[in-house]
Amino acid sequence: MQFDFINTPAVKYCLLFFLSFTIISHAQHPILRHRKSIDLQQWKFKKGIIYNAQNSTFNDSNWESVSIPHTYSMDAINDVGYYRGVAWYRTTQKISESMKGKRIYLRFEGVGQEAEIYVNNKRVEKHMGGYAAFCVEITEHTKIGLENNIVVKVTNEPNFKRIPVNDKLFNHYGGIYRPVQLFATENTNIKPDYFGSSGAFITLKEQHKEKATIEIKTHISSIATSNTYKLLFKIKDSQGKVIATKEKQPVLDQKNNIIVSQIDINAPQYWQARSNPYLYTAEISISNGNSTDLIEQSFGLKSFTVDPNNGFVLNNEPYRLYGICMHQEWKQVGPSLTAQHHQKDMNMVEEIGATAVRLSHYQHSDLTYQLADEKGLLVWAEIPFVHDYSGREGENAKQQLKELILQNYNHPSIYVWGLWNEVRAYDSPEEACVILTKELNDLAHQLDPTRLTTSASDRGMESNMGNISDLQAWNKYYGWYYGEYPDMGKWLDDYHQKYPERPVGISEYGIGGNIFQQDITKLEKPSGNYFPEPEQTKYHEITWNILKDRPFIWSSFIWNMFDFSVAGWNRGGTPNLNHKGLVTFDRSTKKDAFYFYKANWSKDPMIHIVDKRIDQREKIIQKIKVYSNISDLILWANGQKIICNNCTSENNRIAEFEGVLLKRGKNEIRVTNLDETVNDTFILTVKN
Repeated sequence: MQFDFINTPAVKYCLLFFLSFTIISHAQHPILRHRKSIDLQQWKFKKGIIYNAQNSTFNDSNWESVSIPHTYSMDAINDVGYYRGVAWYRTTQKISESMKGKRIYLRFEGVGQEAEIYVNNKRVEKHMGGYAAFCVEITEHTKIGLENNIVVKVTNEPNFKRIPVNDKLFNHYGGIYRPVQLFATENTNIKPDYFGSSGAFITLKEQHKEKATIEIKTHISSIATSNTYKLLFKIKDSQGKVIATKEKQPVLDQKNNIIVSQIDINAPQYWQARSNPYLYTAEISISNGNSTDLIEQSFGLKSFTVDPNNGFVLNNEPYRLYGICMHQEWKQVGPSLTAQHHQKDMNMVEEIGATAVRLSHYQHSDLTYQLADEKGLLVWAEIPFVHDYSGREGENAKQQLKELILQNYNHPSIYVWGLWNEVRAYDSPEEACVILTKELNDLAHQLDPTRLTTSASDRGMESNMGNISDLQAWNKYYGWYYGEYPDMGKWLDDYHQKYPERPVGISEYGIGGNIFQQDITKLEKPSGNYFPEPEQTKYHEITWNILKDRPFIWSSFIWNMFDFSVAGWNRGGTPNLNHKGLVTFDRSTKKDAFYFYKANWSKDPMIHIVDKRIDQREKIIQKIKVYSNISDLILWANGQKIICNNCTSENNRIAEFEGVLLKRGKNEIRVTNLDETVNDTFILTVKN
C-alpha cells in the first residue's frame, strides 16, 4: 500500500506489513530449513598477501585451523593498533550424490569487510561491505561426489569506495565472522540469491477488523524444461494451524520471474510489540513435477504513525519508544558471535524493559532481527554511512541499503531505515553527502513504501544534512561534551516550540562509566582517564526524567547497551574502550544505570541497591539508595529493620533509606519487599 500524509502537519504514515520469521534454528537461516544444507565451519586461515592461495593445489598445511565464526582483528581490542589488510580462508567440502541435479549455492551471512570467493579455482563472487549477507550460485563450478575447494580472500583495509570510510567510531573487524552455508535447491526455486534475501516479500494491502489481505511477491528462478508449475501458499496461525491457502499455476517464461499473489486472512490479529508479538507463518512452495522447493516465514500485522505531539502510535494507540543502541561485539570474541551470544544480548535488552532498539551502525545478524520480532522490540535498522564521507562511496552505500532492506523487509520489528549517523556537510547543501542522502531516501521508499526513513544528527536543529529523511533524530550529550545535564530539556522544548510540525527523536544520549572507578570527585570528562560509575548513574537519573515527561519524543535511545571497543581510544582508564555502556564489554557486570532503567521500564518486580561497589565507607550512619518498581520495601541491617511504605517514587523509581546505623567492620545490607520474595543484598564495610 502507499502511505500519505494525514490531514495534520504531522509526519504520519501507516505501516501494514509482513514479517519474515521462523522458529529460531541455531544452525540455519530460516530459508534453509527445508533445503539440504551444510554449515561450513572448519577452515584453514592465514593473514597476509599470499600469491596463488586461491588455487586448489596450493599447500595450506602450515596454516592455522579456525572455526567459523572467526575474526582476525582481536588486536583491535587488545593492542594499540590493529591489522588492516588481507587474509585468506580455505576449506574443502565433498558434495554428496544427493545434490546431483540440484542447484548449489553458497551463503555468507557476513564477511568483514570485503570478500572474493573462489570455487575450484574460479572466482565466483566479489562482495564489498562487511555487514550484509550475500548468496551466490556455484552449480556450474562444483564437482558432485568429489572434494570441492572453497577459498575466500578477505580484507578489512580502508577503502574510500566502501562505507564506512573510516573507523573513528567503531572497529572495522576482518574475517568470516558470521555463519557460512553451502546448500542445494531444486532447478526451480524461490530465488535465494536476490540480494541475499529470502526471495519472498509480503505486504499487508488491506486491513479490516474481519479480514486482512496480504500481497506476496515471490521471486522464482527456473532452469527446468517443464511448463507446468504449482505455486502453493499456506498461512498458519501462531499454533501452526493452517488458516488459509492459495494455489497458482504460474507461467515461467524466463529464468527469473516475479509472481504477485493476494491472500485473505480472516479475523486477523495484530503484532502488538511487547504485549503480544503475534506471528503468523507463511509456507511457500514451488513445484515442478516431483520436485518442490519450499521456504517458511512468519509474519505480523501492524500499523503505526509518527506524530509531532503524540510521538509513536502503534495500532492506533500511543506507544512510547525508549531503549538502547547496541553494537555486536564481545570482549572475548570481538564480532564473531555465536547464537548464544546474540541471545544473551537480546535477553538483557528484554530484561531491562526496553521497547525499542537502535541496531547501530550497520546491519546486524539475522538472528538479532528474528529475536526482536519474537520479543516484540521495535527496531531502527541502519547502514554504516557514518561520520565522514569521501564522495566516492555512493554506489556501495546504495548497495548496502538495498541489502539491508531486501534481506530484512519481512521483519515487523523494523519500523525505520536509518540512512546516516553524524555525517556532516559543513559547506553547502550541494555536497556529495547531501546528494547521496537524497538518493538513499528515494531508494528506500522505492524498495519499501511501507516504512519511514530516519537519520541521526549531531548538528543543530537545522543543517545541510538535516530533515531529508522522513524523520530526524539527534545524538545529544549534554553535560558530557558540552553544557549541563538539564540542558537536554531546554533543547527539546525549544525544538518543539520552534518546529511544532516536526517530530523529534533522540538517537543517542549517555556518558561514560567505569565500574572500577567510584570516586565521583575525580571525574575527568569527556576524554580523561577517570569516568566514575556514580556520575554515569546520576546523569541517567536526570536525563531519563527529562525524556519520560515529554511524550512528543518519537523515540529515545541510550548510547550504549554494552561497552564496546574503539581501537586507539585511551579514555576512562581502559584503552580501546568506549565506557558508555550500561553493561560491561565482557557482559559480566550490569552497571547501576542498567538497574535504574530496569526499575523504570520493566514490569518484573525488582530491587537493586545502588553503589554496592562502594563497599568501603567511613561513617557508621549511611544513606542506602535503592532502585525498585515496588512501592513498599524493608531494609535489614544487622538485625535493624526499617519499613518504608510507599517510599519508591513513581516518578523515578528511587527509594532512599536515611540514617541507617551500622557498626564498624562488615555489615550485611538487605532490602526486600514485604513478603521477602524479591531482594538484593551486599556487604558494606565501615572502616575502623
